Amino acid sequence: MQLLPGACLISNDMAKNQCQKGHRAWYTQGCPSKLGWLALIGLALYILFFSPGMGTVPWVINSEIYPLRYRGVCGGMASTSVWISNLIVSQSFLSLTQAIGVAWTFMLFGIVAVIAIFFVLVFVPETKGVPIEEVEKMLEQRTLQFKFWNKRIASQKG
Repeated sequence: MQLLPGACLISNDMAKNQCQKGHRAWYTQGCPSKLGWLALIGLALYILFFSPGMGTVPWVINSEIYPLRYRGVCGGMASTSVWISNLIVSQSFLSLTQAIGVAWTFMLFGIVAVIAIFFVLVFVPETKGVPIEEVEKMLEQRTLQFKFWNKRIASQKG
């Protein structure tokens, strides 16, 4: 019996026996797993929580932080930089996993994410419920917020 590509992804006894007889590397290295559903649920949860949360934050911030006269150009530049960053991550991921290993690759991306969180907490002002005119005034002041747990309000700045 000739197995087609992907046949080793079926988790039943016939496929298991055929894959082992054919010395297929994918199956002998753990595919399929009885816990494959857990990876699928994890991916679905990631998409579910990323889309309304951190997936939209850069686009919302971009619509607020630029003055009206520069909003189109700056939004385009920000969008381009997001996609270039995605390209860099996509193109470097496999090379990094081969060079430093999977664990260190994810550790590196995790460190970059933590640095990004602190950057946002310190440099990006809270704009919830603030009119766009006051947001522009807040951004013109360019103040740092090292005590990010104390939210600054534009109307208090005067």
